[in-house]
Amino acid sequence: MPVCTNATPKAVTFEVLNNIGYEMIVSNAYHLFLRPGSEFIKKNFTNLHRFCGWEKGILTDSGGFQIWSLGSLVKIESDGVIIKSHIDGKLNKLSPELSIQIQEDLGSDIMMIFDDCPKA
Repeated sequence: MPVCTNATPKAVTFEVLNNIGYEMIVSNAYHLFLRPGSEFIKKNFTNLHRFCGWEKGILTDSGGFQIWSLGSLVKIESDGVIIKSHIDGKLNKLSPELSIQIQEDLGSDIMMIFDDCPKA
């Protein structure tokens, strides 16, 4: 499954992915929430498929990976996390409910749950 973080493949086109035979891509709901915005995609394109031009399956990651990968920009709270945007420095609160709402707005075929993997 090719990783298309911002709903676009790197180094190849969707046509190439289609010709190879891929049936699904994975995109990141958190990154799409930041830019261009899940509400923007829903309002102007209906869903992520129309936004990016991929007609096959799309799995969206919840944004949970960013809790780990953006460690210094994240503050974990009992009802979600506050993440400082790497784009504009704005603080965004991401909760499990908002993560699902973002993925619903994107029209994801498969949604990942928002989770946190605590240190062992």
